[in-house]
Amino acid sequence: MALSTSTTTVTATIIFSLILLLLPNSYSSELIIDSSSSVPKSDIDLLEFPLNLEYLEAEFFLWGSLGYGLDIVAPNLTMGGPPPVGARRAKLDNFTRDVIRQFAFQEVGHLRAIKNTVKGFPRPLLNFSVASFATIMDNAFGQSLKPPFDPYASSLNFLLASYVVPYVGLTGYVGANPKLQGAVSKKLCSTLIYHL
Repeated sequence: MALSTSTTTVTATIIFSLILLLLPNSYSSELIIDSSSSVPKSDIDLLEFPLNLEYLEAEFFLWGSLGYGLDIVAPNLTMGGPPPVGARRAKLDNFTRDVIRQFAFQEVGHLRAIKNTVKGFPRPLLNFSVASFATIMDNAFGQSLKPPFDPYASSLNFLLASYVVPYVGLTGYVGANPKLQGAVSKKLCSTLIYHL
């Protein structure tokens, strides 16, 4: 199923417009959370679960923009967890590469903020293979795309793949926030929502 040039242009314009709206947040300073206060036990699972999403976002954006991930950028954050499978540097134009790199470092900050508040766990095994993304996109469209979707093939493809990841994280944080009991936990979650 081929998309028309005008549909592709409109899609690319919308995605780049959204990125431009998010640029000011990518220049934000490191998240400051008072981790000296205790976190209620009821909040620990709610705060640790998003680590899965933060690992996913950080690794995907780091690999896509730099060609390497947390093992090079912040090895202490991996806690010895396995490196991602199938991740690689995407074929991005310079502007998109810069924006994605800023997103990556923002996600590293999110990981640090959570791990400064709760103990956390080692990075889980993440599958960033082309086949994995192709399956996700095939399911989204309800049919096999030809050629199969490759998030690393172009800036547009990477941006389309990138759109799914933070949206999942946002809905997770919004759902968890009202269930949190402690002030430190609520502040952390609210700050992460703001910086998405």
